[in-house]
Amino acid sequence: MKKYLPLLLVFLLAFAGCQSGPATYEKAKTPEEVVSHSEKFTNQVAKKSKHYTAEDWEAAVEQFVMMGKNYMEVHNYLTTEQQMRYDNARMKFMGAVDATGDEELALRVKEEYSKVLY
Repeated sequence: MKKYLPLLLVFLLAFAGCQSGPATYEKAKTPEEVVSHSEKFTNQVAKKSKHYTAEDWEAAVEQFVMMGKNYMEVHNYLTTEQQMRYDNARMKFMGAVDATGDEELALRVKEEYSKVLY
């Protein structure tokens, strides 16, 4: 059994890495966390999105809106560099949406996000 343990661990790690499903945004407590959590969330979306179902995209859009609300709470406290990092993360999410070719989804994301900004 001991000789199969490393093989079993490799298999389990590979299987865990293949799990799809929506990424989640963890609400941040500090301005820097808003940026780092946004980057983490959008990196996960970019990585997993090619396997997303309609329900996964629904959840991802909700998380994206929450990310935007969290950003709006702290954006006045962010440095220019942090704001740029957040914008890059936001654009990564939009890139994943655009890559789906689903124009309705892209329009919905833009509409939902614009509500957060105003």
